[in-house]
Amino acid sequence: MKKLVIMSDNHGDMNIMSDIRVLEPDADLYIHCGDSEATHKMQLEGFVCVAGNNDWGLDLPRFAKLKVEGVSILITHGQFYGYFDREKHMIKDLKKHGCTLMFSGHTHMPSIKSEGKYTFINPGSTSWPRGGSKRSYAVVTLDDGQITSAEIKELPN
Repeated sequence: MKKLVIMSDNHGDMNIMSDIRVLEPDADLYIHCGDSEATHKMQLEGFVCVAGNNDWGLDLPRFAKLKVEGVSILITHGQFYGYFDREKHMIKDLKKHGCTLMFSGHTHMPSIKSEGKYTFINPGSTSWPRGGSKRSYAVVTLDDGQITSAEIKELPN
């Protein structure tokens, strides 16, 4: 069983990355879905990271692909999916990369959705939440090819 902690959209608040590691010290993997606005790769150390639309200073990939506990995961920021019918467009990339689980950010609104065999998790924003949401991140547990738990966690003020 593996515990993954996913965050996104901290927009320059680099302290929150350390705070999340303190809040979730037993994670097997820390993932950042973009818009960290880090100025040095050292600030992202210990995280699997992708580029967001505000990550101009570092050479980060648009996608990261992982296989954890038999689950194929695609990580991206999500700025190319728009705000409507996002999952329809996301499924195309999941199929292209041979994945069933996607972690993405960009909207600043947390969500966990499934469509058929595909699951989409957006951890929301740790710094600038939108749509009435609170500052948040996600925790996902994978075991033997299955998502055994997925939850959005609010950050304390």
